[in-house]
Amino acid sequence: MIHLLKRIKCFGSSVVIPFLRMLFYNTICKCWINWLGCKDSRILKYRLSLCLIFKNEAPFLKEWLDFHFMLGVEHFYMYNNNSTDNFREIIQPYIEKGIITLIEWPYEQSQFMAYKDCYDRFRFETNWLSFLDADEFICLKYQNNIVDWLSRFEKYPAVNIHWLMFGTGGIVKHDYFSNVIEQYYASWDCLNKHGKCIINTRYDIANFHTWYVHHHTYMYYKICGIRMVIPAVNQFGYICTIDKIWGGGKDKLKSSTIQINHYFTKAWSIYSAKMKKTDVLFENNPKADYEYFYRYEDKCITRNFTIQRFFIKLKIEQKLIK
Repeated sequence: MIHLLKRIKCFGSSVVIPFLRMLFYNTICKCWINWLGCKDSRILKYRLSLCLIFKNEAPFLKEWLDFHFMLGVEHFYMYNNNSTDNFREIIQPYIEKGIITLIEWPYEQSQFMAYKDCYDRFRFETNWLSFLDADEFICLKYQNNIVDWLSRFEKYPAVNIHWLMFGTGGIVKHDYFSNVIEQYYASWDCLNKHGKCIINTRYDIANFHTWYVHHHTYMYYKICGIRMVIPAVNQFGYICTIDKIWGGGKDKLKSSTIQINHYFTKAWSIYSAKMKKTDVLFENNPKADYEYFYRYEDKCITRNFTIQRFFIKLKIEQKLIK
């Protein structure tokens, strides 16, 4: 009898309560936002900005900047975490044009502190803000401008975009003379349950204390005068908790209009070097384990070419072709 009661309690806490919570978000909260929520009428310095904390990422910064600028990102808040490479040489032209705000951030394993600093200091300069990494590329399927895509979510405090994971594709050595997005096609055949959020800076972030604040941002929002915490809405229009994807049918990747291409490994030469280093978040590197690598690499069973439609446009942006 005691064992049965424990199973019922476990089922309630792991299945019933999360379902009821999701039901509440997608009935009461969603109706309130859609019917009584206001669109963002603020005219700020930037419509959309990205925050990046980086450490020795110089070879990949120019492509990442050019790609997202081409997509409609207007400004970049870049936190340098003790880099020893030639990053300044790469980003100086963007600083001179006013596209980058550079912040020296010498604190070890302080990624979330950097994000909080960015949000506290710069949220009133930009309507939307996202915390992105240098191996993540926002990829629109049909539209060409991310701000246009965001327009239907202006009433919501945050929008969650899921990762599509990319592996090595069997490539041993990375070609530093070619763009990352042109070299790697091997991918998962489904969206990852994690991703990143684009945040409406009218609202306060509620979960800076959690490990998933950058994966799935929870926001404070007032409903009936009561300040409550709600998760981000996804591209299918559902407000979902961490690790949940509602909407999009059985083949969510096919139904999606946007994804974040996460070039998690790049070539083996790059990933194997990362196995021996610390990074901006972890002192004990989880990548220093072959099982961790295979957990992602083994799921790369197909190829995804969605981002290919931006190749020529990016090369023109980079002034590689006319």
